[in-house]
Amino acid sequence: MKKGNKYLMLHRGAHKRIMPDIWMAAGGHREFNEGLFECARREVLEETGLTIKNIQVKAIGNAYVKDIQQEFFFHMLVADYAGGELKTSDADGKFEWLTKKEITKLDKLLPELKHIIPHIFSNSSKIISYKAYYEKGTEMTFIEIEKS
Repeated sequence: MKKGNKYLMLHRGAHKRIMPDIWMAAGGHREFNEGLFECARREVLEETGLTIKNIQVKAIGNAYVKDIQQEFFFHMLVADYAGGELKTSDADGKFEWLTKKEITKLDKLLPELKHIIPHIFSNSSKIISYKAYYEKGTEMTFIEIEKS
């Protein structure tokens, strides 16, 4: 979510089983028969207390985490802040508004984001597809951005 020149990021708690102590965007799981944008609006409101508008799909990807034998599917979206008051934290961690530069310099940014963030921040309307592989926890050993 973008507000002015800053993006809302989540610093996941160290207690989390999956991707602990990692910076990422707010997100969640789609419910049965829920549209993608409907899901984005609901998840953002539930997690952050904020509403969004102008939703754009930027990337679609999947990541396999070997040590827990689980695959995750992602839709990376960008949206503009529409209103509401930010919950500074939730059960997943703490939220902060950061500039593009601050995000790219984060030591504990979700590893796959380091590779796709230039596209996420671009003005391109192209949607990219990627796949990533994590050997254990946050140790990404492979990422491929597919050619269209």
